[in-house]
Amino acid sequence: MEISEIIPTDGIPQRIYCNQCKTHTELAYTNFDEVVSGITIRITGLPTLQCPACGYQQLPDRSRFAVVHLHDEATKKTSNKVTVDRKKIPETYGFTQVPFIYDSDDYNYLPGLYRSFDVGFLQPLFFKRQVLLKYDNYPGYRVQFASTTYGQIITDEDDYISFGINRHGNVVMWLGDVAKLPDSEQYYLRSENIASDHALGSEFYDGQIECVFTPRTKEDELFRLRSEFLDKSFKKCGVSLGHLEAAALDLALSFNPPVIDTPKERRHVADTLNKIYLESLDNGAFDRVVASLGAKSPGTGSLKRLQTILQTLAPKDDINKLMSPLYVLYDLRVAYSHLTSGSSSPHLPSVTARLGLANDASLQDIYAKLIDGLLVTFEGMGKVMETGSST
Repeated sequence: MEISEIIPTDGIPQRIYCNQCKTHTELAYTNFDEVVSGITIRITGLPTLQCPACGYQQLPDRSRFAVVHLHDEATKKTSNKVTVDRKKIPETYGFTQVPFIYDSDDYNYLPGLYRSFDVGFLQPLFFKRQVLLKYDNYPGYRVQFASTTYGQIITDEDDYISFGINRHGNVVMWLGDVAKLPDSEQYYLRSENIASDHALGSEFYDGQIECVFTPRTKEDELFRLRSEFLDKSFKKCGVSLGHLEAAALDLALSFNPPVIDTPKERRHVADTLNKIYLESLDNGAFDRVVASLGAKSPGTGSLKRLQTILQTLAPKDDINKLMSPLYVLYDLRVAYSHLTSGSSSPHLPSVTARLGLANDASLQDIYAKLIDGLLVTFEGMGKVMETGSST
C-alpha cells in the first residue's frame, strides 16, 4: 500500500455511505497491519467504517490522518516499523450536568458530525426505544413521526427535539438538543440511555446531516399521516385520541408489504394493520370528546365514536365514505381471523366489494387498495381536525 492511497486527494468530504454498495456504514474497530510505502504500520483497535451489508471497510478521515502521522514519524526516525496499541481516551463535551452515556469516538470518527464550533453538539446519544412511549403518554409532550424511523418530540410550547430509530431499533438524539430540556427530563432520558451501538446511519442522519430525505414508502407515509392526525386532534380537542404503544411501534418498524398470499400471511397483514391503526386509538378519549361536543354516538365502539366526532366537526362532509377504509380494515381482520387453508370467509365478499375488487382478489391487490384508501382517510381526518372539512 502506498501512502498516496491513504491520503484523500479528491477534496470531497468523507461520507457515511459504503464506497461499494452505498449502505450506511457503522463505526467498528480493526487491527490495522499494512506495509505503507515501505514502513510496516500496526495499530490495534483502529476505528473504521464497516458496511453491515457487504462487509467492506474504509478508514474514517481521522484514522487516515493517524496512519499518515505515524508514517511521517517513522520516516523521521528512519524506522521501517511502528506498532501502536490505541488507547481510547473518552471526551466529555459539557452542555449538561447529567452524566449521559456516550462514546466520543462516534463524534470524532463518524463522518459529518464534527464542527469547529459547538464542539460535541452532534454527539449521538442512544436510548431504548421505549423512551418514546413515555413522551407520547406524558402531559406536555407529543411524539410526531415523519416516517416509522424519524420524528420529533414536541412540547406544548412547540419546541421540539428530533430523533431517529436506527437499524437495531434504538433511538438516537443529539447531545446538544437533549441538553436544552429541563434537568428533570434529562434525568428521565438518562434512565433510558444505553451504550452506543455505533449505528448512526438512518433517515435521521440523512435528514439532519446530509439534508437528504429518503422517498417515503406508502407505509411510511401512512404512519406519518396517522401521527399528523393524532397531533391535530390533540390541538383541536385538547386530548390525544391515540397513544403510541410498544407493540404498535414494533409492528410498524418491522412490517413489510405482503409478498406471498397464504392464509397465515392474510391473518398477519390484517392483524398488524389493525393493531397499528385501530387498536392504538383511545376509545375512552373518543367518548370524552363526543360528550364535550354535545353529540350522541350511535354506538360505543371506537369507530362509531370517531365517526360521530368527525361528523360533528364537518357536518357537510361525507364522513361515512371518508371512514370506509377503517371499517374495511376492521372487517378484514374479522374475515381472516379464522381463515385456514382451503377455507373462505363469508365476510370477505363485502370487503372486496367495498374495495372495488373481485371476490377472489389476491392479498396483494387487497392490500394495495386498502393502503391507498387508508392514506386518503387519515389525510382527510387530519384536515377535518385542522379546518373543519376533509377537502
